Amino acid sequence: MKKIKFSRNNLAFNIISAVVLLLAIFSLIVSIIGYEGFTDAFEKEYSETTANMADTATTLVNGDRIDDYLAEGGQSEDYLQTKERLDIFCRRMNVSLVYVIKVDTSDYGRFTSVFNSVGKNTPYTPWEIGYQQDTTNETYAELYKEIYEGKTQYGTVYRTKDLKGAPPHITTLVPVKNSQGEVVSILCIQRPMSEIREQRAQYLVNVAVTAIILAILVSVAYANHTRKSFIDPMRKITDETSRFAKENKQGEKLGEISRINEISTLARSIDKMEEDMLQYINNLTSVTAEKERIGAELNIAKTIQENSVPNIFPAFPQRKDFDIYASMTPAKEVGGDFYNFFLVDDDHLAIVMADVSGKGIPAALFMMVTNILISDRTHMGGTPAEILTFVNDNICEHNRADMFVTVWLGLLEISTGKIIAANAGHDDPAVYRKGGQFEIVKNKHGLVVGAMSGIKYKDFEIQLNKGDKIFLYTDGLPEATDKDEKMFTLDGMLEALNKYKDEKPQDILDGVNQCVNDFVGDAPQFDDLTMLCLELKEDEKVKTITVDATTENLNTVNEFIDGILEANGCPMKTQMQIELAVEEIYVNIANYAYGDGVGKAEISAECNNGNVTITFKDSGVPYNPLEKDDPDFSLSADEREIGGLGIFLTKKNMDSVSYEYKDGFNVLIMTKQI
Repeated sequence: MKKIKFSRNNLAFNIISAVVLLLAIFSLIVSIIGYEGFTDAFEKEYSETTANMADTATTLVNGDRIDDYLAEGGQSEDYLQTKERLDIFCRRMNVSLVYVIKVDTSDYGRFTSVFNSVGKNTPYTPWEIGYQQDTTNETYAELYKEIYEGKTQYGTVYRTKDLKGAPPHITTLVPVKNSQGEVVSILCIQRPMSEIREQRAQYLVNVAVTAIILAILVSVAYANHTRKSFIDPMRKITDETSRFAKENKQGEKLGEISRINEISTLARSIDKMEEDMLQYINNLTSVTAEKERIGAELNIAKTIQENSVPNIFPAFPQRKDFDIYASMTPAKEVGGDFYNFFLVDDDHLAIVMADVSGKGIPAALFMMVTNILISDRTHMGGTPAEILTFVNDNICEHNRADMFVTVWLGLLEISTGKIIAANAGHDDPAVYRKGGQFEIVKNKHGLVVGAMSGIKYKDFEIQLNKGDKIFLYTDGLPEATDKDEKMFTLDGMLEALNKYKDEKPQDILDGVNQCVNDFVGDAPQFDDLTMLCLELKEDEKVKTITVDATTENLNTVNEFIDGILEANGCPMKTQMQIELAVEEIYVNIANYAYGDGVGKAEISAECNNGNVTITFKDSGVPYNPLEKDDPDFSLSADEREIGGLGIFLTKKNMDSVSYEYKDGFNVLIMTKQI
C-alpha cells in the first residue's frame, strides 16, 4: 500500500500518467467519432441493401392478385407458388422475415397478413394468411401512410427496445403495386442487427489495440525525456528543501542544475529562501519571546481588571428587594470602561458607570485608580456630587497623561427607591416604569473627571417605584458600528431594551447584547461595551415551587407550605388541617396523574387578608377528584366502597375547594382562613 501511495505522489509517475490519460482521452474521442461515423455509414449501407432485397422480392408478388389471395384463403396454385418463391428468397438472403401485409388505410392502425416467410434460426412463427394485428407503433403507422400515399419508395425501422423476445433488428418496407401503379400492399424484410454489432466490435478492438501500443511507445519515450529534463533536477530540489526543513541550517547551494530556465530559477530561489529563512527565524525567536512576555502581562492585567469589579452573580442572593446585573466586554485585552456597585449600608446601594478616554493598558490603569478613589470616598459618606468633586480634584493633581473619565454615580435608598445621582459627562440612563417603556432620563451634566480641578458637581434625583428598572451603559453600546459604518444608536438601544423590558436584569442584558451582535455582524468591535441593569423588585405575594411529581418529594412540598403558614402566624391546628389536605391532593397527583411516567407538579401559595390560597397544577391526565361521591357513613366500614375518604376530609378541612381543566393543565385551588 505504501508503494502504491508513493507512486501516486511521484512526479514522473504523475507526468507519465497524465500523458497516458491524455492519449486515452484522445483515443476515446477518436473512437466515439469513428464509431458514430462507422455506425451511420454501415446502417445506411445496411438499409439500402435491405431495400434492394425488398425491391427484388416485390417482383415475386403479383400486386393484381392481393385481394384474390385473401379471398381464396391462400389455396390457389398461384398463391402457393409465390409463397414458395418467397420462402426460398428468405432463406437464401439469410434474412429473418419476408412478409406481405395489406394495411387498413382508414387509420393505418391495423394490417392483414398476405404472405409470411420465416428464415432459418429465428424465434418467429409464420402468420397464417388473413391473420390480423394492430400496427406495432406510431412509427410503423406513419411509414405505412407515406408508402400508401406514394410519399416514399421505402422506409427502414430500427428496433432495439420493446422487442418482446425478438432480437434487435431492422425492418425495411417497400410498396407492392398493381399493374395500374397503385399501392395495394407492403412487403417487409426483417434483418437481424448482429452484423452491425459484430463490425462495430471489431472496429473498437482495432482502435483499442492501436491506442495501447501508441500509449506504450509514447510513455517510454516521454519518460526518458522527463527524467533527464525534470525529474532528476526536481528531486535534488526536493531533497534539499526536505533537508532544510529538518535541520534549519545552510547546506550546499543548488546553483544551475537544469538547462530549463524555470527549474534553474526555482533552484536559485530555494538557495535565497534558505538564507532569508535563517535570518527570519533568528528575528522571530526574539520577537516571539517578547510577544509572549507582553501576552502574559496582558492576561494578568485582564484578570486584575475583571476582579476589580463585581463579577459574581447573583451579587446579593440574600436580598429579595432588588436585583442587579452587569457585564463588561473590552474591545482589546483590557479596556477603560468600568462599572461598580456596593452596599454602603443595609439601605443604600452605590452604583457607578464610567468610561475612560482611550483603550488598552493606560486606560485600564486609569480606570482602576478612578474606581478605587470613588469606592473609598463613597464609603466615607457624602452625596454623589461631593464624591465626584473630591475624585476629580485628586485625579487632576496627578494627571500628567491628561486622561479623563466620564462617570455616572448614584446612591439608591432601597427602602424608598430614591436615587441621588451626579453625572460627570456620562450618557444619560434609561428608566423603565412598571407597565410602561424604557425611556432616556435626561439631567444636567458636569465636566468629565480629570479635565479641570476645582469643578463643583451637582446632585439630582430619580425616583424608582416597585417594579421599575434603571439601565446604565457606556457609549460603546449606541455607537456600535456594523460593516457599513452605521451606528446602533440610542433608538436601537431603546428598541432592544423594550423588547426584553419584562425580563429580569440578566436576561435584559443578554438580550441587548444579542441585538448588538446581530446588528454588528462580522464588523470588529471598536469600543468597550459595558452595561448595568437594576430592578427594584415588588414584594412577593404568591410563592411557587415546582417538583417532580413523586411521593419522595412530599416532604419538600410540606416544608414549602409550612414555611409560608408559619411566616403568616398560622395556628398549629389550622396548619395540621392544611397539611392533611395538601398531602391528599399531592399524593393523588404523584400516584395517578402521569401513569407510569414522572411529570411535574407546581404548587403555589398566597396569604392575603388572613386567608391562604393553595393552587395545585399538573399536566397529567384530566381528572376532577371533586366529582367522586362522598362516603356513605351510614354504612359500616366493610360495606362502604373503597376510596373517597381523603378528598372528603380535604373538603371538610378547607373552606373551599375548586377544580378546572384549563390549557392542558389540571388546576385545583384550596382556600382556608388562618
